[in-house]
Amino acid sequence: MSGLEERVGGREWRADVLVIGGGPAGTWAAISAAAQGARVVLADKGYCGASGATAPSGTAVWYVEPDAQKREDAKASRYARGGYLAENDWMDRVLEQTWSNMQTLAEWGYPFPLDSDGQQQRISLQGPEYMRLMRKRVKQAGVRILDQSPALQLLTDSEGRVSGASGFSRQKNHEWKVEAAAVIIATGGCAFLSRALGCNVLTGDGHLMAAEVGADFSGMEFSNAYGLCPAFSSVTKSALYKWAVFYHADGRVMEGAGSAQGRGVIAKALQTEAVYARLDKADATVQAQMRLAQPNFFLSFDRLGIDPFQQLFPVTLRLEGTVRGTGGLRIVDEQCATSVPGLYAAGDAATRELICGAFTGGGSHNAAWALSSGFWAGAGAAQFAQANRLAAAPIYAPRAGRACSMLEV
Repeated sequence: MSGLEERVGGREWRADVLVIGGGPAGTWAAISAAAQGARVVLADKGYCGASGATAPSGTAVWYVEPDAQKREDAKASRYARGGYLAENDWMDRVLEQTWSNMQTLAEWGYPFPLDSDGQQQRISLQGPEYMRLMRKRVKQAGVRILDQSPALQLLTDSEGRVSGASGFSRQKNHEWKVEAAAVIIATGGCAFLSRALGCNVLTGDGHLMAAEVGADFSGMEFSNAYGLCPAFSSVTKSALYKWAVFYHADGRVMEGAGSAQGRGVIAKALQTEAVYARLDKADATVQAQMRLAQPNFFLSFDRLGIDPFQQLFPVTLRLEGTVRGTGGLRIVDEQCATSVPGLYAAGDAATRELICGAFTGGGSHNAAWALSSGFWAGAGAAQFAQANRLAAAPIYAPRAGRACSMLEV
């Protein structure tokens, strides 16, 4: 494919693939599309590499070495909790692609921590380091980045095929337009004003734009997920609470409360009283591993002089919508195409019930899905662009979308 065509003094471009969103899924998509020879533009409403849910924090990753039994065990751990709605083939694909992409990150120089034997621990990623590296690799791939440039509407041709998008540059104070043969929605989930770190700006704008051109959604009934969080913090790391015991204010253990299956007990109690936790079950080795893997979780504790392993601390629940929930744009093939020709979806913008069923996709599974779906969507969009010429004059033609149950898929 030929080079990126720029028009109207940096206000309009003609490309093969437009990626909307500059988080993990969007950056993997841009790199993957460029690797296929596509001319790629990436538009982010913030600063690519510093906006979204991952950049300011850290995340576990569903990273399992290629051992058949270990991967079967990894899949089984979520399969029952998700109502047996996840699909084994998709779980296998994500585990394999995540393994491969994490090797790639190591080759690119991501600073994975080392264990006592000097072996890299690839079960988590620190957002700032991860996203700085991804922005660097996106630029090296020749992708044009439009920072501080929210997309406002998708463009379609006369046949209803998505053919680009238009938006507004907040820094340059003018409108922009990108005509592209394929568009990838990687705008994250919807958790607007959730008070969770990185989620306050996740407005669901990509979902709205996709709905306007008729895209289907799936799994939205599984999108009322809440994340556990210290009452004085915005960091939701529910996985760490598997080592916690929950208490009433008077010090009595709160029976039935837990991070995975006892969150409803906590929610009910919070309606009438404060709920406290302490990471009682973590031994010295686990404590060290937790601090190494999720240092951001401990920042607010350290600043307040609280030892979460020895002292009680108040907890709350923060609604994280389709970030922690599994609903999103319906995926119709293995390249993460949506129900609208020319439109692809990746990361939290896409449904994750394919690997999580009805259970939360929060944390490690979402991170693995972003790595994998971004990679597939980028390649799929580039191949679509190669096979489908861009129409001469895209037009904006919104029409209503619809939600669908997973049972319809």
